[in-house]
Amino acid sequence: MPERSPPFFLAIFFSCERLSVSCTVRCPRSFFCDLGAPKSAGDRAALLEAIDQGMTDVEKPSGRRHFLKVASVGSASLAAGGPFESANAGEGKPQEESKAPRSRREKQVDLLFLGTGAANWPRRYPPLQKKLSRGEVRGMSSMLVNEHLLVDCGPTVLDVMKRYDVNPAGVSDILLTHTHSDHLHPSSIEAIANARDDGLGPLRFWGDPAALTQVPDSDHIEKRPVGIEQPFTIDAFTVTGLASNHYVEDSKETCLIYLLETAGRSLLYATDTGWLPTHTSIYLRKKQLDAVVWDATMGEGTGDPRIFGHNDLTMIRHMNQTLASQKVLKPDAKIILTHLAKNLHPVHEMLEKRLLPEGLIPAYDGMAVVFE
Repeated sequence: MPERSPPFFLAIFFSCERLSVSCTVRCPRSFFCDLGAPKSAGDRAALLEAIDQGMTDVEKPSGRRHFLKVASVGSASLAAGGPFESANAGEGKPQEESKAPRSRREKQVDLLFLGTGAANWPRRYPPLQKKLSRGEVRGMSSMLVNEHLLVDCGPTVLDVMKRYDVNPAGVSDILLTHTHSDHLHPSSIEAIANARDDGLGPLRFWGDPAALTQVPDSDHIEKRPVGIEQPFTIDAFTVTGLASNHYVEDSKETCLIYLLETAGRSLLYATDTGWLPTHTSIYLRKKQLDAVVWDATMGEGTGDPRIFGHNDLTMIRHMNQTLASQKVLKPDAKIILTHLAKNLHPVHEMLEKRLLPEGLIPAYDGMAVVFE
């Protein structure tokens, strides 16, 4: 693939007024998405035309990304939800946190994807000077929440942080899903922990008790065990570890997915996993999800042996339909796909063309989703 300018960002808004406000807050790396299944053939055609426009656009010398505007396609915008209010924080709350009213910026919730690939992508990320189109390269799956809560820490996460101007010293907590090497990289964990100033306290590292034995011992790392279906707090978030349908050979750990909740809003980060285990699905019946980030390792392929611990798109569609019928998924819930295997999906532009019209959002490295 020829070298191209840095990733373009798809932005879909209800109005130009929202565009002007949002760009002021989040440029140049925001991803505001108003996606759901288009309600008519005209809507679908308009969306596909807009995607084509975004893929052929060229970055100006200023270096700012172009934003693609599409009005009123699908359901409510990710940026259109009510502000996430502060929740009472217990364990994991910084001692120095101010009790003053939170600003609008502090109320919003940012998701920044720092890796969207499965384990068969290269473990070395391209140099910073190489321009990348979206989805051209995928780091090991990882997501940063509000610039301080990191989910998984694999071998590419520090390189992706550099590319998208993320300061590793700002990471206060890491949630570990499991100990496969694309999700747990000891030297990257130590680098993040050592980057923190002494006054900030140690890096808090959360995971299954058996998995924590694989985390480096350090005065800069505080290991905190996660019990299945036992909520704990990190800043304004209530976090719950749930059992996933995944397995680490020669380990006694239970692989985890995570439910993040704050002020009536809920996000399920579900990778690595195949079909949700029965007990996990029963636990989720008490919830209403605003978004799910699904393991989408295998695309539309059939007969792949990874299907016993990962999802293909047919499995995701079935789970979405069932969760929606149980009212676990809200009507405007966003479905985001990550952990995409190399060679089991088409190039990202084609993936968007196929999946965005049905309300499936394929993530890419550097994609930011903002709830405000």
